Amino acid sequence: MLNFSFDKAFYIEREVLKRLPIPRSTFYRWQSEWISKGKDPKQMGKILVKGTSTVFWNGPVLLNWLIDNKFNFDATYNYDKADKKEALLVINNLIEKNYDKDNN
Repeated sequence: MLNFSFDKAFYIEREVLKRLPIPRSTFYRWQSEWISKGKDPKQMGKILVKGTSTVFWNGPVLLNWLIDNKFNFDATYNYDKADKKEALLVINNLIEKNYDKDNN
């Protein structure tokens, strides 16, 4: 479906939000919702490094989580529909970036 590649293995938050253009507030809300459901943020691609406060993100894992949990699901409520719309914008943006890169 989406032929998108990452140029390094792990990203700090600011970098991953540039690669996957998710608004920071939406990113934090999605994390909070995921955690409130009893899920582990590691499933989203979050990597905690022992002995440091630095948090890294595994870009491909985060993208797959986004596709599986915010893009490819049946939205029932208005807030679910808003999340799905936000995920659609992110995916479309990635597709356009990839198209521009391939055609230049």
